Amino acid sequence: MVCAADNGCVGLRQHRHRARHLTYLAFIPILLTFLPLLLPGHHVRLMLAAAGLSAASIGAAYWQLARRTQPQEACEHTPRTAPETPDSRFKHMIAASDIVGNLGPSADLAETKRILVQACSAAMDTPLAALFTIDPCMGSIECDATEGVTDCLQQASLRLLDQRVTDPSLTRAWTVPDLAKVESEEPDSLQVLIDSGLRAMVICPIRSQASACGALVAFYTEPVTRSEDLLLAIEVLAAQASTALSYALSLEQSRFLLDDLAGANQELSHQATVDGLTGLPNHRTFQQTLNDVCRRSQGKNGKPFCVVMVDVDHFKVYNDTYGHREGDAVLQKVAKTMAAGLRQGDLAARYGGEEFAMIFRNIGKDDAFAAADRIRRAIAEQTFRKGIVTVSMGLAEFPLDAAAPGEVIERADKALYHAKVTGRNRVFAWGTMSTGGHERSDKEDAREKTVLVLEQPDDSCAGVLRDTLSAHSCGVELAGTITEAAELLKTRTFDIALVSLEALPERDIKSLGTLAAIHPHMPIVLLTVDLPAHESREALRRGATDILLKPFNPAELPVVVERNIERQRLELQRLMQKSTGVMLQAIEALVAAIDAKDPFTAGHSHRVAAMSMALCDELKLSNEERYALELAAKLHDIGKLALPDSALNKQSPLTEEEWQAMREHPAQGARIVGAISELAYVSTIIRHHHERLDGTGYPDGLVGPAIPYMSRIISVADAYEAMTSERAHRSRLTPAEAIKELRRHSGEYYEAEVIDVLERQLTARGEITPNQGKKKAA
Repeated sequence: MVCAADNGCVGLRQHRHRARHLTYLAFIPILLTFLPLLLPGHHVRLMLAAAGLSAASIGAAYWQLARRTQPQEACEHTPRTAPETPDSRFKHMIAASDIVGNLGPSADLAETKRILVQACSAAMDTPLAALFTIDPCMGSIECDATEGVTDCLQQASLRLLDQRVTDPSLTRAWTVPDLAKVESEEPDSLQVLIDSGLRAMVICPIRSQASACGALVAFYTEPVTRSEDLLLAIEVLAAQASTALSYALSLEQSRFLLDDLAGANQELSHQATVDGLTGLPNHRTFQQTLNDVCRRSQGKNGKPFCVVMVDVDHFKVYNDTYGHREGDAVLQKVAKTMAAGLRQGDLAARYGGEEFAMIFRNIGKDDAFAAADRIRRAIAEQTFRKGIVTVSMGLAEFPLDAAAPGEVIERADKALYHAKVTGRNRVFAWGTMSTGGHERSDKEDAREKTVLVLEQPDDSCAGVLRDTLSAHSCGVELAGTITEAAELLKTRTFDIALVSLEALPERDIKSLGTLAAIHPHMPIVLLTVDLPAHESREALRRGATDILLKPFNPAELPVVVERNIERQRLELQRLMQKSTGVMLQAIEALVAAIDAKDPFTAGHSHRVAAMSMALCDELKLSNEERYALELAAKLHDIGKLALPDSALNKQSPLTEEEWQAMREHPAQGARIVGAISELAYVSTIIRHHHERLDGTGYPDGLVGPAIPYMSRIISVADAYEAMTSERAHRSRLTPAEAIKELRRHSGEYYEAEVIDVLERQLTARGEITPNQGKKKAA
């Protein structure tokens, strides 16, 4: 015979079993919040209506089953009253689910907590509810509650619950049916609750995997008499809360990570492109701009441009006489005057040391000469603190005077030399002077590396360092104390610092951090007679990049300098690649969405990106251009997300109306990508990847050089990949047939240089025979 107590325990287990099933229902509102991201609006409304009816029907059935299987007697220690009807209890659960359903995919953590408290209040049929959560970083417990749960009640409840909120072994809900009958180790806290009119509590821990997240608490002003219903309801809600809190916390952490990444990208980009002293673009940016302007000038409808090299007259004497601070002020003022004298689209950059460079777009030698001379006069008319400062300029025109970027710089540099040897404070243009003048020495042509040496003035090593480095075209600046070195670093930039341990205060390695903090990316080589292993590790932790033992071979010093400068350059390059790699991983979801939208081209974006990267290996693009090309190639078809399925999935030729919609996808893609600040710089490439050299492309009908060069690369890769892939309305072409088709439109639609590279690569891989594409095209 089964006793009434046994029947009661069996009934409780049945309730637990049903609670687990209802927990699955709890995920429906959270899942529905993501439907607007995946389906059109009318589909979402139908799904929401169907899901609501299904959830209500299934939930009501469970409650009916719970009542039919309710034992006559149960082993409860709390008084019973007539139970609520299933419709009444389920009404509260539906209300709670509706509230949780308001959680959107972008809801932050605070909003999530507020909604969960409202849901708890609705589900538990009480105006007094609280949510205790554990801060995953600090370990502190925070509380969000309805208006009636005051701070005093929150603190008293937390002390009463003690360690049970943070105990991961507790997974089930429990009740405190009558606070007046409880014996507690916290009688004062218990009395606070009772004095506030509270008589009962229902508590359920919130768990995420094996760890504690917090707890949901419902307060009542009357003793609890329907504990099974309440336990079931709060456990279902706790499951929802666990998922919602985990998602909101992950989203918040992801936002912080993306903000940090954006800041790091911005800082790296600024350091890589801008000169720290003058604020002008640096040598690297100048070279990249020059290469781009040369390509445009050599293309169809290309226009000439001029390069002007600028040197501050007698700058070394000025610097030595008045000090580096005054010298830096001169460079800053010269840079500002140059930038103010340029048209929009022209460029002024710091080339190195006291030398600058300018690019005047779309004008010939005469107009550029006049513009350069106006800037020269403006500088000569400026008032400097220590007198008058003048500049000399040399000018060359592309392609009249040179056929390559390096050659136009060389011609402008020789013109600059002629301006200096014939009196300074003047502009000379290549071709207007005698070609029999003096040539610049190799030492003058090489860009001087700047080295900061921190060494005791009376140390014989200081002289060796200065003489050795000067003999290898390095500009050396000596500092006797770390304070003096720090002051120099605040006003100047150096390629590397050589620091003697003996020159540090009390040989304190920690003071290296002072220099490293000012210029984190500057290599620091520590010079010392001897250094134990543990101090060597400490030096490397404090900012040193290398250690050189004294006495050293003078021939070894230039090698150490070059090695550390190159190592630091590669490290900065690696960091840029890493941050770009993170961004590429973040947009893989967008690429997957493109493939899911158009099943006939699944994998197309990745194949076009791989082909574009292979092409740019031979086209000698810079690292920054490679990164931009990879991003643009992967996202070039993102605009298809805005197109109707009928056009994308159609297995017959498109109508004119469908073609018109299809032609909009490059512009749509540019708008989507342009709205993301970290990707906006590739939106122009995406917009123009379907333009044609003869102006018959879309969306803007650009002609020849007006089409971005990287768009022309993607255009060839995109066309070849489409031709050699199966489509719903045609068969794929062989590689030879595709090359033949590209050749047929070479110079008309597609860039001939890119087709040549593609054909060479296909031949090297054995996919076509040598000249097969050219022969067939002919």
